[in-house]
Amino acid sequence: MGIKEKILDYQVTHGVFDNSTFAGTEGIAKRAIAEGFDALSEKQKAVLEPYLSITCSGITDPGGHHNDCAAVLEGESLLDAYHRCEDPEYLICDSCDDEEGYYAHQWDRISQE
Repeated sequence: MGIKEKILDYQVTHGVFDNSTFAGTEGIAKRAIAEGFDALSEKQKAVLEPYLSITCSGITDPGGHHNDCAAVLEGESLLDAYHRCEDPEYLICDSCDDEEGYYAHQWDRISQE
């Protein structure tokens, strides 16, 4: 199974297509998982393409400032974000994940003092 099929499989099992604008999106995704993304028609691929590239949600620092991260998650980085993040609608890149971890570490350190 290729990376696109793994992403689509994760999305199907976690309800990402439940609120899609096109009712057949999940069915196309299931076909891509079973037969391979390359087996789809160009129109079917076009339906799924927006789900294979997602902009990082970014994070908010302890001071309330959102970093407005614009990193694009696709391929392996998108699949990693799905596995790392608890909410499939709130995905962050590795950089934001590191930054969030740093803030959490600093808060723990300050709380212990």
